[in-house]
Amino acid sequence: MKTIITFLISLFTIVTFSQEILTVGIYRNAKIRTAVFSYSLTDYQIVANDSVPIQLVSKGDKITIKRRGEQVQLSKGELIIGTYNSVRFFRTKDNGVFNIKTTSPSLKRRIYYGDLEIKVINDIFTFINHVPLESYLIGVIESESGNYQSKEYYKVQAIISRTYALKHKNKFLHEGFMLTDLVNCQVYFGKYYQNPKMEQAVEETKGLVLVDAEMQYITAAFYSNSGGQTENSENVWNKPMPYLKSRKDPFSVGKNNYKWTKTINKDKWLSYLNRKFNYPIEDSASISKVINFSQTNRKKYLAGWESHILLTDIRRDWRLKSTYFSIIDKGDQITLKGNGFGHGVGLSQEGAMNMVDLGYSYLDVLEFYYLNVFLIESSKRAYYLMD
Repeated sequence: MKTIITFLISLFTIVTFSQEILTVGIYRNAKIRTAVFSYSLTDYQIVANDSVPIQLVSKGDKITIKRRGEQVQLSKGELIIGTYNSVRFFRTKDNGVFNIKTTSPSLKRRIYYGDLEIKVINDIFTFINHVPLESYLIGVIESESGNYQSKEYYKVQAIISRTYALKHKNKFLHEGFMLTDLVNCQVYFGKYYQNPKMEQAVEETKGLVLVDAEMQYITAAFYSNSGGQTENSENVWNKPMPYLKSRKDPFSVGKNNYKWTKTINKDKWLSYLNRKFNYPIEDSASISKVINFSQTNRKKYLAGWESHILLTDIRRDWRLKSTYFSIIDKGDQITLKGNGFGHGVGLSQEGAMNMVDLGYSYLDVLEFYYLNVFLIESSKRAYYLMD
């Protein structure tokens, strides 16, 4: 696979890339009532109701945004500019960067590339960032990976995040945008750190995506730590994917999120299993299976497939870090000794970071966690589909 990857990269490095625009619903976990808009570089033009130019925002201007029923009110200082069904702050040049400081509730200032659209839906502000794909990726890398990784790891994150965004860009069209800024898509809080390594990683992997043998974007799943073994996709999402298969992962062993424990009252545990899964807790042999449970390799079910108790259900209901755990009987209590953090399918971030620290390239990392996939330039994908 590595030979194929290298060939495809060398073939497409001379291509001129176009910027695709994504629409991302931001502040999706906050009910914003008041915010202040300002900009850092390029002037912004305010347009109301999709077509009516209102005012040019100059450097130093602070435009206050308030919700008035189902409308958006704009003001500058004491002057009310107007009240509109929707507004959009358009950048006048490609390198537009704007600031948003919410004042009700008061949240930390955020910086975003691109444009900002605002409207009210069901008495709630909807903020939409219209952002070039490659600029969006810088924000995702910041939010998902932090500020202290190597450029080589940021290349990994750039490629899988670009692949994810293009595969799922229609996920939230029913809400008026493509993606959210939360974990149901990819975490995206804008541009904070201004770390040149992140920008370089995005630029040096520009347009590169992962596809399967049918040239479809892969599900580029990632999470914190595999616990020493990745998971089959069908054990989590009931959908087998040939490139998301379980494998031993020595690179995640011993990292920050490798181990965890949780103690539960035994009676409470057995009552839960009986209530939710109709599990027989009067039988001593059945009880033994669910208070003495071992996973040397990842399993799908607690106490065997015949129990129909999915470990994914256990993880969700008990808010566990992973499904990769064993259970030890401690008398009145049970102790769950777990490995890993996250669903376990695809790329372990801590494992990938460790691989890079050990001298592996971003290509090696992608090849290890995603089996038999191909790295191509996204603009050329249609060509391969026609072949």
